[in-house]
Amino acid sequence: MMSSVQYSPLSVGFSSLLAALLCSVPVAKAGEGDPLLAMYFDDTQMVEVATRAAKPITQVAENVTVITAKEIDAIHAQSLPEVLNRVAGVSVKMQPDDFSGGARVYIQGSREEHVLVLIDGVRLNSAMSGAADLAHIPLRIIKRIEIIKGPGSAVWGSSQGGVINIITKSPGPGDKPSGSVAGEFGERQVGAYEADIAGKVDRVGYFLYAGQQDSNGLLNNHYYDSGRAYGKLTVDLPNKGLLTFSGMAVDPHYRTGDFDYRTPYFSEDTRDRSHFVTANYDTPLTESLHLNIGVRDYERNYIDNRDILSSSPEGDPGALFYQANWHEQSQGANGLLTWHDSWQQVALGAEINRSKMDTVTDYGPWAQQPWPLGWGAPSQDQSRPGSEEVWGLFINDTMRLGKLTLTPGMRYDQHSISGSMVSPSLGATYLLRPDTLLRGTAARGFQYPVLSYIAGGGIWDNPNTQLQPEEVTSFQVGVENRSLSFMNVKMDAFLHHVTDTWFIADYSTGTVTNGGKSERKGFEAELETTPWHDLSLATNATYTLVTPEDEQEEDDSSTATNLILRYRDAVGWKGELAGHYIWWTSDKVAGLTGQAADMTWNLSLGRTVYSSDWLSCELYAKAYNLFNGNATSDSYYPMPGRWLLAGMRVTF
Repeated sequence: MMSSVQYSPLSVGFSSLLAALLCSVPVAKAGEGDPLLAMYFDDTQMVEVATRAAKPITQVAENVTVITAKEIDAIHAQSLPEVLNRVAGVSVKMQPDDFSGGARVYIQGSREEHVLVLIDGVRLNSAMSGAADLAHIPLRIIKRIEIIKGPGSAVWGSSQGGVINIITKSPGPGDKPSGSVAGEFGERQVGAYEADIAGKVDRVGYFLYAGQQDSNGLLNNHYYDSGRAYGKLTVDLPNKGLLTFSGMAVDPHYRTGDFDYRTPYFSEDTRDRSHFVTANYDTPLTESLHLNIGVRDYERNYIDNRDILSSSPEGDPGALFYQANWHEQSQGANGLLTWHDSWQQVALGAEINRSKMDTVTDYGPWAQQPWPLGWGAPSQDQSRPGSEEVWGLFINDTMRLGKLTLTPGMRYDQHSISGSMVSPSLGATYLLRPDTLLRGTAARGFQYPVLSYIAGGGIWDNPNTQLQPEEVTSFQVGVENRSLSFMNVKMDAFLHHVTDTWFIADYSTGTVTNGGKSERKGFEAELETTPWHDLSLATNATYTLVTPEDEQEEDDSSTATNLILRYRDAVGWKGELAGHYIWWTSDKVAGLTGQAADMTWNLSLGRTVYSSDWLSCELYAKAYNLFNGNATSDSYYPMPGRWLLAGMRVTF
């Protein structure tokens, strides 16, 4: 039975805000900012994640959220988890909840391995854990983020909970380079330094980025240091063809803290190096037919080093407890044909992905002692390697029939260990009135077992080759209305019925097996006002209820709210006060050991202090956890109190 956490009342105390950035340099008139919600009535907003072929958001039946680079820049975010935590239906847990560190994402009550994360077509989900760590992706390379809430299996295959598609920036359009240089400085030696440049030389376009983030830790036993680099090159080919190469490398090193929940007490130090490269060929075959072909390679090394603390009642202080080195690699290829006419768009595609993983673990003297003094581990354990191959075929259609748009789809997947799956879907949008849009989807989806659950493993692992995929039947309906001139409203309801759920049958070996059924259901509500005296308000709320089939287990629920007051004027000032609140009854919904019910607030304020035809400069400041709220009762990963940061960005 899952333990629950007692609800505590919401309480927020207000104190003095950050001092304004006072500058007297005249600036050019600022343009209108992007709305906080990508509203479904915007025909200019194109979305790829729903069908893999770009189409207007008015024709997307799925529950989709789009976040643009302009919005990311406006909030002066430090990491991708900070951006995603503002989205209805999405929650991100950082461990530790510090300047940066490991992060996991959950959608509509899913588990972390249920959410597929892609960047440049590369699947970032780990073959070892199934989850994707989002904290180390540099924000400055992102053009937009597209999120499907609910299964995307009819297009993307294994993705029971949802899909996050990160689309990177394109090279510059002309010979004159453009780019930016930025620096940020905060308490406890928090720092970020980054630069990017984009342009085009003859037929070759380029976008290059390099950055560094550092922190001594907002809490005394934390540390963070991350270098990252990204590049994209494009080559214009005859007949409007385009060849694109991209690649990214990140090398985060962070200390998550000291732990005394069992002996020996230890500190944890983590290294998480990864890189990928891609190549993509895109060309029109006729006026109506388009071809896209891509290949990719991804590699990751994750090192978990644990040393015994001086306060430990067992073990030699400073000695190695153990060091685990996980290595994984994947390669993939995909092809897509799209055909369209005045009322229809058809996408036909195929892809293949191969993954492999292995681990090497070195054990220190304490762990090598025989039980019960230690674990009886060898000095080194080299695991049996695990590998898998998945290929899929899919087709979907978008048919515009007056006010009605229909989007049927189907995908077939074949897994080298877990067998085949078929994922159908049917969606529709209907323009009930010029100011009211209805949409709905019915879909079957699935989640293939994590590779470490079914293959490979060392002395402590016993994979289950008979483990079956989890399957989900999903229904979602939504409405968007703009009948009021001063406000847009968007509402969604969802029901996901899951069968063959996974659970750990034997904690001594980590063996995972199939269980019963569960349901995830709830609703999302979003509201945004039009600007009034340069002020606008955006808010969203999500309620999720997870109901297991087993009557011996308790239901789990979560409630999340975001409240954002934004200011943008015509002379370059922009700022916002953003509040975030989440509460859940147990760790089943959002992966935590407990939750306190405080609302946490962040305040940002900035001004463009110089602007000309070729150069602009912005100064800004930000206060995190402005009122020292406590949003977690996890004693090992506590939430830092208020901390301040200031920065400058020069754009040319």
